[in-house]
Amino acid sequence: MKPMVLAAALWLAAAFPATAETLIRYSNWLPVKHQMHAEVFVPWMAEVEKITQGRVKFEILPKLVGTVPTQFDVVRDGLADMAVFVPGFSPGRFELIEVTELPLLADEPTVISPAANALYTKHLAKYDEFKGVHMVSLFSTAAGHIYTAKKPMRSIGDLKGLKLRTSLASNGPAMIALGAVPIQKGTNEIYELVTSGVVDGTLWTKEGPAGFSMVNGTLNHMLLVPGGLYNSILALAINQDKWNTIAPNDRDAITKISGDVMAKAIGESYSRADERGLQMMKAAGANVVTADGEFLAAIRRALSPAEATWIAKAKKKGMANPEAVLADFKADIAARQRAFERAR
Repeated sequence: MKPMVLAAALWLAAAFPATAETLIRYSNWLPVKHQMHAEVFVPWMAEVEKITQGRVKFEILPKLVGTVPTQFDVVRDGLADMAVFVPGFSPGRFELIEVTELPLLADEPTVISPAANALYTKHLAKYDEFKGVHMVSLFSTAAGHIYTAKKPMRSIGDLKGLKLRTSLASNGPAMIALGAVPIQKGTNEIYELVTSGVVDGTLWTKEGPAGFSMVNGTLNHMLLVPGGLYNSILALAINQDKWNTIAPNDRDAITKISGDVMAKAIGESYSRADERGLQMMKAAGANVVTADGEFLAAIRRALSPAEATWIAKAKKKGMANPEAVLADFKADIAARQRAFERAR
């Protein structure tokens, strides 16, 4: 081979390696048996490696990088390449996405999870609240309800003065509106807080107590609120610079199995876990009450200002039509709820 031809061949081989590989380092804070990790993320990583023929691979790091509340910054700053982050752990920072956490929207995970991702893609992504990361998917866990250790809840008056553990800062105003006292603490602190009497109970999903082995008399009373008192929104994100190193055809292939597809899978996993958790609570003898009639009407009246509060925030952020965005979100939820009920 002539020297010039050989040099050109070597340059091409260096510029376009045939087996280029992108390794994505995943900072994980979920238990290995958690349904999101075991049923969705791990299979998704395996599928990504398959469809990219090994050009994109993952390393689940042996321990969490940073803290759970700082996972967005960890990924944006490249301390890890991928992580799940919770926007609600950073109050005042990601205000547009708070629309997906408004009370009484939906309490079926297979409805709210893909609806939240669709809303983000259609209306919110263009505002670039999550600059510096590529959003693989945005999704919801199960809706939150109220648990107490000693006091049953049969009217809105029973909520007055209750000290309730909350996980998200955005839950605080809703609890105050209901007459309760919010105390923001982590999920891993619930058992100690309840058994020591620091709190009377907690906001939690139907699957929460079962997942944390607290169906043994720790939380004896459960109030189910149709529509849910809140939905906790999470996102799986990849550092933007790392995402850009992946070949365009591989990015397209990954995108097809992410987004809505992932949000639906997570919704389904939480729906199954919710049902298991609720049945375990009932089997353990918990007093389960569903708010209805005047009780539910009173809750709705108390929480009605939440939408106006978000609309005001959205306008300050530069959104011209937040009322229309919220209406579109509600219409999508309603359509998905009808489809869910038809399929049951």
